Amino acid sequence: MLDIQKFIGSPKVVVHVIDNLTTRFEVQFLPRWFGHTLWNGLRRAVLWYSAWWSITGIKIKWVAHEYHVIDWIKESVLDIMSNFKQLRFKVDENIEQSQWISVRCKWKWVFTSSDLKLPTWVTLLNEWVPLMEIAEWSTEFAWEIRLEKWYGYYSMDFLRAREEKKDDTDVNIMLIDNDFKAVEYITYSVDEVIDDFSGGSKDKLVLEIKTISEKITAQEILSFAWEVVSSYARLFIFDDAYIDASLLVDYYDIVEKQEKAIEHANIKTIPIDALPLSERTRNALIKNEILYVEDLEKKRKSELLTMKWIWKKAVDEIIESLSNMWKTLEW
Repeated sequence: MLDIQKFIGSPKVVVHVIDNLTTRFEVQFLPRWFGHTLWNGLRRAVLWYSAWWSITGIKIKWVAHEYHVIDWIKESVLDIMSNFKQLRFKVDENIEQSQWISVRCKWKWVFTSSDLKLPTWVTLLNEWVPLMEIAEWSTEFAWEIRLEKWYGYYSMDFLRAREEKKDDTDVNIMLIDNDFKAVEYITYSVDEVIDDFSGGSKDKLVLEIKTISEKITAQEILSFAWEVVSSYARLFIFDDAYIDASLLVDYYDIVEKQEKAIEHANIKTIPIDALPLSERTRNALIKNEILYVEDLEKKRKSELLTMKWIWKKAVDEIIESLSNMWKTLEW
């Protein structure tokens, strides 16, 4: 980090959970312009390198192509494929290759993603997505779906070219172009915060992420995205390159310095006798167990007036004595 962080403090991430799907992150504070710099790389990583399992192919019993009409199903085959395209899955981490899963449906009026009978090693992420409406109760509907895990986007041209290279191409497969992200949207704003004392400015970065499922947290999405970005950033740290370390500071050094400052601020070092007060006012403070100037600074004027043996004249004397030491009561 730049040494400016020694003055604006270590950056902190404040997490606000808006609802089951939406989370807001506030990064407080960054050097000026760093909000935009970090955001640009993060957004691309979240939207492009979010890798989950999606459906890239489907085989339906008695259906040869996507323009086939199924009499006892309300939706067209293209609509069914479009509905399946929305689904995302978690699969056992030991499985890496694409997987075909057989699914059957019988005596179900409106068939949703929650009605899918999946193997134990597959977890559906987005439930209750309408898939189709079956018009005849006695009809059994069978199909197979192909699950794949990757990132980015599989176009139809890519899928067709890949199928053509296979020796055992299945002509019954209807390909589904798809992406693999589990984020519905990610938005941001960068607010410039002006320091009233120094006149300098710093950035507050606000991110809002909405996932497609309660089973995925925005923290998971962000952590993986930053891991991708940081892994490539480390490529440009060359061993033989000169780095002006005087401009840099370690994050943990800043945190340690802040913790020491807070600890020091809590130490009571100035006894109440150091204030030029009258004997009567000083004794009144001691009787109310105010033994140090640090204790006195935490009191409000109205709070002092409610204490025994302390009157308005004594409070005025206290305020004047504190001002001589460049201190004040709490407002």
